[in-house]
Amino acid sequence: MAQSKKWNPERNKAAIKAIRNKGMGSYKATRVFNVPHTTLEHYIKDQQKSSSETVETKLGRRQVLSCEAENDVAEHCLLMERKFFGLTMADIMCLAYQLAVRNRIKNQFCKRNEKAGRKWLKNFLCHHPQISVRTPEDLSLSRARVLTPESVAQFF
Repeated sequence: MAQSKKWNPERNKAAIKAIRNKGMGSYKATRVFNVPHTTLEHYIKDQQKSSSETVETKLGRRQVLSCEAENDVAEHCLLMERKFFGLTMADIMCLAYQLAVRNRIKNQFCKRNEKAGRKWLKNFLCHHPQISVRTPEDLSLSRARVLTPESVAQFF
């Protein structure tokens, strides 16, 4: 399977500049600058793009929630954790869905379950490594004996 974006961005920028200045055709620029012909054709068709925008394009799907919105979700998760109310993965996915719906953000989240998908959650957790998903442990018998209404009142 061929990898995408193996070409050098600087060479691509120079090839586009040479073609726009009528110095050479796209096939010659492909050979001289060693960049894919289809890539050059794709960027030359859209003359409104500047060469810096051309080279800095991101590959893959666009992010559903903006970075600011994702940061808000992450801050909310951390706030809830500081208040000793950890959120589950399902809670975070529901929160993302609700945020997208209320802000009228176009998304491909599951409308039937009213949740974001697992792939979104995986990417969200990669973007925010300070958030970790953990499985809660059972309360041990010795800690359960010490858990009295007085100790709870003293804690709060």
